[in-house]
Amino acid sequence: MPKLDENLPVMEPETNLPEPPADDTAPAEELESDAAPIAVADTPDTTTDQSADSENAAATLVRNRYADTMNKRRRRLPKPVRVILGLAIIAGLVGGAVYVVRKTQQTTETETIQTAVASRGYLETYIEGSGYTAAKTRAELGKDIKGKVLKVNVATGDTVKAGQVLLTIDPTDTRKELEEAQTALNEAQKSVSDANKTLSELTVTAPFTGRLLPPGELTGTTTSTNADGETVTTSSTPEEVKIQKGEDVASGTVLGTLVDDTNMRLELYYSYAYIDKLKVGQSATVSIPQTMGTVTGTVDKIDRIEKISDEGGRLFRATVTFRNPGTLKAGMDATATIAADGLNIAPTGSGKLAYSREVQLTTKAAGTATANCAPSYQKFSAGQTILSLSSPDATNALQTAQQLVKSRQETVAELTQRINQCTVVSPIDGVVMSMSAVEGENLLGDAAPCVVADTDNIVINADISMSDVASVQPGQIASITMNLGTDTLSFTGTVQSVGLEANKSDNNSQGSMPTFPAVIAVDPVEGQTLRPDFSVEYRITTAQSPDCIMVPSSAVVNTMDGVAVFAQPAEGQTFENAQPIPEGADVPEGFVLLPVEIGIADAENTEIISGLEEGTTVFLAGPQDLYSDMETSGGAVMVG
Repeated sequence: MPKLDENLPVMEPETNLPEPPADDTAPAEELESDAAPIAVADTPDTTTDQSADSENAAATLVRNRYADTMNKRRRRLPKPVRVILGLAIIAGLVGGAVYVVRKTQQTTETETIQTAVASRGYLETYIEGSGYTAAKTRAELGKDIKGKVLKVNVATGDTVKAGQVLLTIDPTDTRKELEEAQTALNEAQKSVSDANKTLSELTVTAPFTGRLLPPGELTGTTTSTNADGETVTTSSTPEEVKIQKGEDVASGTVLGTLVDDTNMRLELYYSYAYIDKLKVGQSATVSIPQTMGTVTGTVDKIDRIEKISDEGGRLFRATVTFRNPGTLKAGMDATATIAADGLNIAPTGSGKLAYSREVQLTTKAAGTATANCAPSYQKFSAGQTILSLSSPDATNALQTAQQLVKSRQETVAELTQRINQCTVVSPIDGVVMSMSAVEGENLLGDAAPCVVADTDNIVINADISMSDVASVQPGQIASITMNLGTDTLSFTGTVQSVGLEANKSDNNSQGSMPTFPAVIAVDPVEGQTLRPDFSVEYRITTAQSPDCIMVPSSAVVNTMDGVAVFAQPAEGQTFENAQPIPEGADVPEGFVLLPVEIGIADAENTEIISGLEEGTTVFLAGPQDLYSDMETSGGAVMVG
């Protein structure tokens, strides 16, 4: 309804309404009939004066653009109808006047209660929801155990102690499963060993300190592997093996011979006539015709063998070792004279120089070279890498075998635990919540036959909505109510934990807001024993200010610089940090815009942390948002 002008005078019904001007074309009796419906009281007869007055009225009235329509002769309504219409018009005018008066009074009354005083008091915020009781400690016993129930010692509702035997199950079937699982584990462990060996063989290292000679250097032959995997030996001159990075190398590839050429050895045969005269450690003079030189050696070994010479003599073997001066190599002819008991005992013939140690190096696994192979004649220390190969197949085989071992180890451990658990004992002090096992029946391992719970320690399992979970933290106080039908039990608790992941079941409900699990530890209830699985209602206090300055939330507004209130300075008081009031704001005179810092807020009041003193008058029902382009809708908000 449009707002009426407050200066408009209140209309009162008139008892003498003026008669409409006479129509020059209408007879006198018709004029009398036209005036009758509007009259509400006796009216003096003025018919005889209307003819004269009408001429004067014609000269003073201003014709309007609706005159032709308004002055058109109309069909006269019956007199009773005209009377009723007149009364309705008068009643409408009176009702409108009353509405204007009442509306004016309401506006005045509203304006008188649009202020409040900043006061000190207690303020808190909280969230509410529902949950159910549960035992803090609960154990499902006998689950997954297969076998015949031999003995049941307790029944549902019995109080038990930790370590008490509850029932006994025959573990024969589980033992058979354990034997099979152990066999499978042994096979998997062998696969890991084989895979590790294969991986280790991809790297060829020096077994001792020495020099790498190319294949055929010592024997004049070359050994290789043909397409059928057979080893083939051919005579050839030594040729250095050159394997480049990225090259595929077959298993059995000969890389060369590693020799310890710092020390040389010489095997010679002597007549059995001197068998008791030659001793290990005796000095020997070694002659090398090719170098026309001699070196001093030592008898390192005597082999009491019998070799028959071409002349029919009996011979034994002695080995002489000496330090290589750096100019000798295997295959050179040499002899050695041994000084014993004043004699220089000579061998029956010459022998061939050999290195003190030598070993042929071959690849034992196929792979791809990760670097160039070391060159021939290079010196290597013991353990130094000569060739390194890679093989994805070998790596994958090891990983697969390791995973299989882990899985089978878990199976063995689980079955072992089941056997140990065939004598079912209570892990806690508590109450037997259920006992479904019956002596003589066979358990299939698909359910727990016994459940024990500690009913002295009850918690509340609560579901916190996604919109509230950010404000809930461990340590917050909770008040809890439980409806017992004829009575309501109230008690308190403390938030113990809040889940970081939403309940999985929430994902199955399309359109529902996810909830997060929380646990509320219940304080002891004197004279009451709580049981699990009872529905409760909780109220968690998320924040509180026991002694704070607060104002009604409708007094808080948003500005471009933050939140503020319209405050009224006391007599002689000024606010140094007052801000300009935006143009067009409907604020009573005497109020200024004062920035404030707010804290928590409930449904009615908002905490003022700073910027406003206790006892200051503030304006209520003001503009909640002084700037329409701000995203917030105004009003009290929670910061910090």
